[in-house]
Amino acid sequence: MRAIMHTVFGLAAAAALLTACGDDSGTAGTATSASPGATSATTPGPAVATPAPFRIPPLNGPPEPARPQQPPGAPSQPVPPPAQAYGTAVIRTQTLSGVGVPAVPVNVRLVQPCDPATRDIPVGETTEVLRRDGVTDASGVTSFEVPVGCYYFGMDPPPGTTPVPEGMHSLFITRAGETVDGTLRFEEPGLPPPCAAETIERDLGVGPELANASATVSDCDGRWAIIVWDTPGDSQRLVRHDGTTWSTYVAFPHETCWSQAVADGVPGRFEKYFPAC
Repeated sequence: MRAIMHTVFGLAAAAALLTACGDDSGTAGTATSASPGATSATTPGPAVATPAPFRIPPLNGPPEPARPQQPPGAPSQPVPPPAQAYGTAVIRTQTLSGVGVPAVPVNVRLVQPCDPATRDIPVGETTEVLRRDGVTDASGVTSFEVPVGCYYFGMDPPPGTTPVPEGMHSLFITRAGETVDGTLRFEEPGLPPPCAAETIERDLGVGPELANASATVSDCDGRWAIIVWDTPGDSQRLVRHDGTTWSTYVAFPHETCWSQAVADGVPGRFEKYFPAC
C-alpha cells in the first residue's frame, strides 16, 4: 500500500512539472518560425514622442527677420511731449529819472491762449495759468525763468511810494533763451502824483488866469487825461504824457477829426470829444 501511494505522488509531481514547462514555452518565447503562407501579428506598444534634435544656430547666420509693422488703424504708441522752451523776464522798478526802487514785490502772470509773436493779449479771451512772484533787489531788479508765452506783470507798491498810473503792463517771450525787460515806474519822492492837477498845470505852464483858478482832472490813466478850469468860457483840454511831461493835445473847442486822433494814439474812451468828419 505504501508503495502504491509513493507511485501516485510521483506521477502527480511529474504531471505538474510538465504543465509548468509548457506554460513557459508559450509566454516566454521571443521569435517563432512560421511555416510558409502563415501570418503572424504583433501587438504594438504605446506610442512614445521623440523630441526634435537640438540645433545650435550658426554664429554668422542671416539676421533675424524684421518685426511685423503695426497694421493701419491700430492705436499708436504714446509720444512724449516736446520739452518746454524757457526764457527770462527781467522786471525793473525805478523812478521816472531811472533810479532803482528796491524791495518792491512784483509778479509775472502767464495767460493763455495767446500767441507771443503777435505781441498782443486778446482782451477778455485769456486765462491766467501760471504766476511767479519775487522782490526786486537793492538796485530795483529781479528776474524770472518762465516758459515762452504772453505775460502780464505788476507790483504791490511799498507804502510811501507813488506808482505812475500806466495801465496794464505786458511782455512777450517768443523763443527759447530770450530775455525781455519790463519796467514799473514810480514818481520821484516828494513830488505829487502825475494825475494831480498841480502836476499837469506845472508841466503845461499855464498863465495866471488858469493857475489861480480851481482845476479838475478826469479820466486820467497817466498817459491821457481831461483837465478843465473853473473859469468863464471853455477851458477844457485833452492832455497827454510822453513819459516825462504833460502837454496839450487839443484845447476845446477844436476841429481835429476822430480818425486823426486815432492815428495819434488817442484812446477810444475819448471818441465823444471828437467830430466824426
